[in-house]
Amino acid sequence: MKAEQESRARKLAVNQSAFRSANERMRLAAASYRFEPSQGVPFLCECADPNCYEIVMLSLDDYEDVRAHPNRFLLVAGHEDAEVTLERIVEAERGYAIIEKLGTAGEEAARLDPRTGGAGPLPDL
Repeated sequence: MKAEQESRARKLAVNQSAFRSANERMRLAAASYRFEPSQGVPFLCECADPNCYEIVMLSLDDYEDVRAHPNRFLLVAGHEDAEVTLERIVEAERGYAIIEKLGTAGEEAARLDPRTGGAGPLPDL
């Protein structure tokens, strides 16, 4: 893989991790307000576009399924980036998609996972 492609894939993983961190705060807020596990919660799209603020409605249970993997991200359907070679679509239905970062991008995403304590400060978007 070209160094330029790898660098871009890592940068996108950092951007997407910032939105994932915001969604983790949303999950905690929903839990503190005693949302039912099957109740829809608004989550931000975690696509590679730093200017995307679209919402994905997902239950806490379904969100937990995504977050069980530190290199997976939640996207609005159609926001997958075909040019990104270090990711694959895991699921695409019901108005959202789940992508999995691979290789060095996957390693970067896992390193920045807030559930493993590796997130550190949020990057500027």
